[in-house]
Amino acid sequence: MRRATTQTIAMACVSMGLAASLVAAAAAPRLDPGNWRVRVSSTTNGVADPAQDFEICLRDELKDLAAYFAPALEGVKARCTTTRVPDKDTRNIARRLRCTGTGFTYNAETRVTIEKPGRFTLTIKSEAKTAKETGIVSASGEGDLLGPCKAP
Repeated sequence: MRRATTQTIAMACVSMGLAASLVAAAAAPRLDPGNWRVRVSSTTNGVADPAQDFEICLRDELKDLAAYFAPALEGVKARCTTTRVPDKDTRNIARRLRCTGTGFTYNAETRVTIEKPGRFTLTIKSEAKTAKETGIVSASGEGDLLGPCKAP
C-alpha cells in the first residue's frame, strides 16, 4: 500500500478521534468543552510522519466521548466491526476496529486515556493489508484544554 494512502487512513482516524465506548457509571471520564491543543506523532512502516500540532474547538462533540473517539474508516467501501477492548482502568476508552473490503483488510486498536477533564492521551496502532503490500501505522498523541473556544 502506498505510504500516502496508509498515512491518509491513519490521519483520518486520528482526526476523527478514535476508540470508544465508556465503561458506564457515575465515574465515567469526561472532557471539558473549549479550545484544545492536540499534538500527534506517528510512523508509517517505521518512517516518521510529519508531526501534527493543531487547535480545535470542541463542545458538543464531548457530550458523547464514545462516539467522538469511535474508530472509523471513511472513503472506502468496507464491512467493519468495532469491539470494546476490556480495560480495568475506567479512565480508558479502548476499541478494536476490523474492516474487510474488496482486496484489503484494515485493523486498528486505539486507546484514549482521560487523565483529567482538561487532558487526554491516545495511542493508535493500525495495519492495512492488500494482496501486495502492508502498511503499519503507530501514533501517539495528547490533548490539552487551553481555555474557552476562540471567536470565529
